[in-house]
Amino acid sequence: MASFLFIGHEASLTGAPYTQLHIIQWLRTNTPHKVELVLLQGGALLPEFEKVATVYVLQKFSSNPPLGQRLLRKLDALTGRYLRGIYSRIKKSNPQFILANSLLSLSFAVEAKQQLGIPLLLHLHELQTPFFHISQEKYVQNSRHVDFFIACSEAVRTFHQTICGLTDEQIATVYSFFGPRPHDETTAASVRAELNIPPQACLVGAVGSQGWGKGADWFLQVAQYFVGDDTRNVYFVWVGGHTHSRDYKEFRYDLKLLGLADRVITIPSRPHIIGFYQAFDVLLLTSRIDSFPLVCLEAAMQGCPTVCFDQAGGMPEFVRDDAGIVVPYGDTVAMAKKTAYLLDNDSERQQMGQTGRQRVLTNHTIEVAGPQFYHLFQQFIRCE
Repeated sequence: MASFLFIGHEASLTGAPYTQLHIIQWLRTNTPHKVELVLLQGGALLPEFEKVATVYVLQKFSSNPPLGQRLLRKLDALTGRYLRGIYSRIKKSNPQFILANSLLSLSFAVEAKQQLGIPLLLHLHELQTPFFHISQEKYVQNSRHVDFFIACSEAVRTFHQTICGLTDEQIATVYSFFGPRPHDETTAASVRAELNIPPQACLVGAVGSQGWGKGADWFLQVAQYFVGDDTRNVYFVWVGGHTHSRDYKEFRYDLKLLGLADRVITIPSRPHIIGFYQAFDVLLLTSRIDSFPLVCLEAAMQGCPTVCFDQAGGMPEFVRDDAGIVVPYGDTVAMAKKTAYLLDNDSERQQMGQTGRQRVLTNHTIEVAGPQFYHLFQQFIRCE
């Protein structure tokens, strides 16, 4: 039976790796095909990938290896023996095509295409942000080796069509989707107890790594709007990031000097966060650039509406005017005022949350997206 080769940039607890995992899980459950996966780096999701695919990790040594491993790494860099062994094993499975998951894995995927002589598909999750630190010209050059593109939102599709000069026949949109996560027993009550937040207090949340692209500074500006507000008891929670990262430390530095330490709570990245979505009254997507973040779908599944910025990526395509509120780009005062409006209007907030939940169930689950991907894959399957 035909096999497929997937290539991913990492196995972290983030949107693109989760998307890749869910597609592979769906293929293994609903089709006879096997999947082989090459990861440029490992990560927390690696054990889950290994349950459903044959996995090869290129960065196979630790970041601080002992002397013996360092010598092996240098030897491998000179000879390419490890990588040649991977290609040899993959060829035996006769893969029909390559699906690269994100443009961060494209350079290696182009090399793999040249080695294996099979079509290359690229699943796009990115907008402008990667080109702040990698060459857009190099990406456009590599994109000429791609046989077909799959975008996770119309915003992503339009952006890449423009910079790569793609026709409508070369690219399709399959919207990002909600998929199964590891068993999670957290609840709204357990989260409020952990954070010591009173039951009657409102909770406004964000999920993701801190930094410029995610608009962590804008999140704090929205929180400032509520300082001294005696009419509402509002707490803000940012879930995500790593305590050792520069972005996390800068975020903590700002919130302390802004006098927000009593109202803004930071929770480092963790695998089980469904209780946070249940506890949030409103989810803020303060991102400057975000293709179609899964956190908004996960929040919607728990009945939580999103407030986001226009012209900041694909999420306005989901939120529209009935699953949350879209405000002008970068207008944190408008975001704060709309957040306050939703906190003050329970029935409208709950209706928006339920509209979002139904939209996810109708359009944004792996049960919906899986057949769409498979339909696109079939034109590249040479044999059954």
